[in-house]
Amino acid sequence: MAYKRKKTWAAALMAVLMLVAVACSNNNAGNSASSDSPSSSAPASASAAPSESAPAVAEGPLAKYDPPIELTTVRHQNSGVKFMAGEDWDNNIYTRELAVQLGIKLKNNWVVDDLQFPKKLSVSMVAGDLPDFFEVNLQQLQLLVDAGQIADLTEVYDKYASDLTKRSIEESGGVKKDVSSFGGKLMAIPLDGGGRTDAQFLYIRNDWLKKVGLEPPKNMDDVIAIAKAFANDDPDGNGKKDTFGLSLDFNLFNGWSGVDGFFNGYHAYPFNPGGPNSTGLKLVFMKGADGQLAYADIQPEVKTALGKLQELYKAGAINPEFGVINGEKSAEIATSGKVGMTFGATFVPSWPLNDMVANDPNVDWGVYPLVSADDQPVKALSNGIVPTRYMVVNKKSEHPEALIKMLNFYLEVNYGESRDEEYHTHTEGDTVFNTFSYAPVQGGFASTNIDDGQAVIKALDSGDPSALTPTAKVYYDNILKYRGGDRGQWWYEKTFAKGSAYDLLFQYQEGDKFATNEFTGSPTDTMVSKASALRDLQVQTFTRIITGESLDSFDKFVENWKAQGGDAITKEVNDWYAQKHAQ
Repeated sequence: MAYKRKKTWAAALMAVLMLVAVACSNNNAGNSASSDSPSSSAPASASAAPSESAPAVAEGPLAKYDPPIELTTVRHQNSGVKFMAGEDWDNNIYTRELAVQLGIKLKNNWVVDDLQFPKKLSVSMVAGDLPDFFEVNLQQLQLLVDAGQIADLTEVYDKYASDLTKRSIEESGGVKKDVSSFGGKLMAIPLDGGGRTDAQFLYIRNDWLKKVGLEPPKNMDDVIAIAKAFANDDPDGNGKKDTFGLSLDFNLFNGWSGVDGFFNGYHAYPFNPGGPNSTGLKLVFMKGADGQLAYADIQPEVKTALGKLQELYKAGAINPEFGVINGEKSAEIATSGKVGMTFGATFVPSWPLNDMVANDPNVDWGVYPLVSADDQPVKALSNGIVPTRYMVVNKKSEHPEALIKMLNFYLEVNYGESRDEEYHTHTEGDTVFNTFSYAPVQGGFASTNIDDGQAVIKALDSGDPSALTPTAKVYYDNILKYRGGDRGQWWYEKTFAKGSAYDLLFQYQEGDKFATNEFTGSPTDTMVSKASALRDLQVQTFTRIITGESLDSFDKFVENWKAQGGDAITKEVNDWYAQKHAQ
């Protein structure tokens, strides 16, 4: 069995190499020679076999290396990252303090944007050009484990992880640590997971609702009616039919401009993002009446919801170009005043809506809970309990324990007794710098934002912020600034105040309104070899149905999905489930 799996992963690695080679050849013309691009003369890796002169490991969770050590890594960034004057990825509060307090000097081999990162890292994986520590997705983690390229962190975690770190990694019943372990060995540190912040809400332009004479939705029929009105009743008042009711892009399933929440309204729980960085490995399986796990995306309720999306498309309520635009483009269209409604996660007020609200006093986006298509309670799908991002250590690195120490440091200054808000955010005038995003290793607790949000609401009601954490106090202060007329702080109001995204998430939690993926294991063999092709089949079929192909195409898709590997995946998932519950 081990040999069979090794051959499967070898084939998967070659597939990654081929895909990356094509992607790189297609994009080379648009890449300038910069520090973001690897030099052909650069060394294969700063990591090397331990030398006789290497400094001894500094004992203790936050003990300093003396003499200092140098570690290499690679980073990704999004367009929202801002640095203070004179600072960058190589010079910021974390690079400086890690050097001073832990004796760890960091070197970024390269930094690229979020979309480029998985492809660029895959090239490095294939070439064996890996830094000391780096972030990976689940597919890359699987490949690296099988290839024996990353360090076993079990011993260094047990020895060096602080109590705070262990509480973070082992929260939510230990699922984060379990998914990061292979054969009982901890092979990665999970960077997310354990929470529910991926659950969706409905964001609607209230000013458009007033213009078309409608109220916030109470059911999915209302959502349909609002979307059609936003497309056909001139909500922007320019006398032209140039607006859309529901934002959508080719990803289909996404924290912004996705239709996850739309499907949930019909008690359907598909989730299989179709973007360029998706691995097709995060499949959702729900327990059926027979006690077996079944793939959520092929259930009859999905067909019903697709029919409703097709109805909206035919009515002109969905951008006819959604199948060829990405999330950035759909955000641009929405924030230019052409879309009045979107489903999305907790981050939507901060991006992309905040700048639009800040710059136009007439714009009023509201956040609302999901609604049901019938008299049955609506549940929001949450996959967030299972990590999607992991930090790993090159097997050749001399100091695997340094990763644990950096995580200890991050958690201490952000959550511990010596917490300091400057490591989380820094404010200069009207500009807020999210300094936590500079940290090379990050962590946290799944309930932090919900807890801070509820504390902020109580403080706003009482006028007494004395019990707030330093981070929550920032939220509180900026909400007061917004209420005092500073529209640039609007996103704090819609993220943490009463009726905000995190307040609604708290209500979901209190009302047990989550639909949960029952499959929390590592990808199965057939997932690895077939999931990418099956994902493409699904997204293409769904897109064609939305744009007008017969709804019966869904039944053919189900048949093809099962025949082309889906049945084998389902069996493997149920075997895993049976084994898990037999323990």
